[in-house]
Amino acid sequence: MRRQALLAAGHSLILASPVLALVEIISGRYGLTFVALILVAPLLRSLFGDSRREPPAWSEGIATYLGYLPVVAALACIFAAAISIGAVPDGPNSVIGRALLGLSLWALFVFASCIAHELVHRRDSMSRMLGQVLSGVIGYPVLEHEHRAHHARSGNVCAAEWPRLDESVWTFSVRRLRVVFRNAWEGDLVAASKKRQRLAGGLPLACFAMAITAISFAAVSGQRGLVLYCMVAIAVAWSMQAVTYVQHWGLGTDSVDGAVEGEFGWEDHCLIQSWMTLAISYHHAHHHSSSLPYYRQRPSGAAPKAPAGYVVLLFASLIPSVWRSLMLPALNRWKADPNNQATAGRRLVCIVR
Repeated sequence: MRRQALLAAGHSLILASPVLALVEIISGRYGLTFVALILVAPLLRSLFGDSRREPPAWSEGIATYLGYLPVVAALACIFAAAISIGAVPDGPNSVIGRALLGLSLWALFVFASCIAHELVHRRDSMSRMLGQVLSGVIGYPVLEHEHRAHHARSGNVCAAEWPRLDESVWTFSVRRLRVVFRNAWEGDLVAASKKRQRLAGGLPLACFAMAITAISFAAVSGQRGLVLYCMVAIAVAWSMQAVTYVQHWGLGTDSVDGAVEGEFGWEDHCLIQSWMTLAISYHHAHHHSSSLPYYRQRPSGAAPKAPAGYVVLLFASLIPSVWRSLMLPALNRWKADPNNQATAGRRLVCIVR
């Protein structure tokens, strides 16, 4: 029971992003959320190390708490975003200060996307609707349908669901963004037709939430607020494609036999990262059991092991030469022996030649 309680407390770190955002706005320490989540949190890997492979046997009470946790976190993120609207006119006047506020808003929204991702995978309609609203608030209303298309087209490099082995994150992001909105529109039409109501597909609700958020920024904070929100939304849209790149590079049909059936994804076993992303970093396992709640997901034994966490790999992907020097050895090692791969453990980066 003690281990369950400790792990449940760890999963509660998903509340860190909205709490930090609120502290930042109240204290006026702009950039706090970005620094804490993006620059400091990855360093905590040295304290927590990797997660255990065997799943914990959750008690009914703790499982119930963990089940409601994403709902509470989603509401907290929406509240933090609402409070941030009022911070723009009364916030920093310097260019650096406004940039720090924008970076923190981006960090809040990126971690909120993990919460929205968990909710849109659930079977109950209220959770899915909350996930749709949250995806709209963070400026990425296509999240649900984009993600469903992604699961349905495993390994497909032609449709930009998996990146090609020879392309950079920049090329992939542009290529994928060209099809994401079409996929979302088509997916929404299919979902709406099943419910026999055009506005019931999920995308209209998410777009409405985004429109209300944008209008609120403009009404309360003027042009400055609207521009800030639009820039953050663009950054979030790019980040979603970059995360897909990090999760699936080198594992598509142009590089791996059986990529369609294998649904391969890079996994990182970092415990604190799994807490703060609702286990999305167990990505190979997620593709094979997408309906399983985050607190029951466990890393796969023979899945490709990433040599670092998401934040480190996102920064590495910005420079293609650095990315390939870090990822090619890991890819070749996995192809040679899937059952004998090194993980980063308590290190920030694992490089084994």
